[in-house]
Amino acid sequence: MSAQIGINGYGRIGRLALRAGWERAGLQFAKINETATDAAGSAHLTQFDSVHGTWPIECRAEGRAVIIDGQAVDYSSDASLTDTRWSGCDIVIEATGRHHKRPESLRHYFDQGVKKVVVAAPTEGALNIVYGINDHLYDPVEHHLLTAASCTTNCLAPVVKVMHERVG
Repeated sequence: MSAQIGINGYGRIGRLALRAGWERAGLQFAKINETATDAAGSAHLTQFDSVHGTWPIECRAEGRAVIIDGQAVDYSSDASLTDTRWSGCDIVIEATGRHHKRPESLRHYFDQGVKKVVVAAPTEGALNIVYGINDHLYDPVEHHLLTAASCTTNCLAPVVKVMHERVG
């Protein structure tokens, strides 16, 4: 059974998360919420990225859905986190940049049955993971609120780790 993934905030981070996970076994993208554009705009930006290039998988909009490689992903443009229905999602990627300062603002996800929330920014009370550096600390039974750290941390930490291991 695949984990159902939702994305709140479909800017570059949200879109790249979907691209990276789209063909991974065990993941199925079920929901996108983005306020800056509609489903057609998000479909276009998913397929055509000015930095990362054209994604070879067809994306288009149809009603309240983004159709990716023939599969419908529910789409909404709710400005308020409490207006968005996340039921059915096992994991939500919180990539808006708005809901990470106060962890209690993320409670709405869990109240709707979401099992894990991964925030694309440092978040108080979350396990802060940098893959390849401290991802071994993740315990799926214990950790439900996670953060992918900051852009700076993800760029700097691997360099510092190598320097620490090789130079001291």
